[in-house]
Amino acid sequence: MRVTVVGASGEFGSVLSEILQRRGAQVTRAHRVTGVDAVTGSGLAQACEGADVVVDATSLLSRSADESVRFFGAVARNISIAAEAAGAAVVFLSIYGASDPVVNRKMGHYRGKAEQETVYAETLGGTATAVLSTQWYSLAQKFLSMLTFGPIGAAPRMLSRPAAVEDVAEVFADVVLDTARPARVTVAGPAVMDLADAAKAIAAQKGSPRFVFGVNYGGPGLRSGGLVPDHPDAITETTFDQWLARR
Repeated sequence: MRVTVVGASGEFGSVLSEILQRRGAQVTRAHRVTGVDAVTGSGLAQACEGADVVVDATSLLSRSADESVRFFGAVARNISIAAEAAGAAVVFLSIYGASDPVVNRKMGHYRGKAEQETVYAETLGGTATAVLSTQWYSLAQKFLSMLTFGPIGAAPRMLSRPAAVEDVAEVFADVVLDTARPARVTVAGPAVMDLADAAKAIAAQKGSPRFVFGVNYGGPGLRSGGLVPDHPDAITETTFDQWLARR
């Protein structure tokens, strides 16, 4: 199978590309270094030519809702055009709960992912496959790195069922390589936990920052289970303690 991974240089896309190659797929890694700009569409048609599946693993580090909506919307439109021209299927990565207005109301990134889902539904008529992942353990680490000031750190209280990014990528690869793939696949980690607690454990292991506080951020939807799927299609195996031990 020939697979074009758009966003192959990112945290998820790079792991996924390695897994797909290990499983025998012919992978084209599409990102700016290889001459592909998914936002403008430059180089995208060429990268998707001959592909059986086009993967959208793009990401954006921004808390701005407007910027996120523009980015993910533009990328989804351009990938839809390129994939249709190539006669390829589309599988894209999204976040479970991101399309819920109660969850994304104060979360710019999630509103961008909601736009992504909407655009693919509109442009491809529901034929694109959405892999909806819960948060990753590494997100707690990122929050901590952004919100540490001397000996004090903070992390948002987010009730989730987080997973290791490598485990999610394995499930995603299963979906890509399955020609009978469904329209939606939900992936969740093995246990429900608050990402603020995960941040505290990461800090304790590292010995810094000394004090970590959970803060209310992003609205009550993040703390009331809006990010926790009731019946995920796939449950990953790596526990938080296992992930923490191998860091």
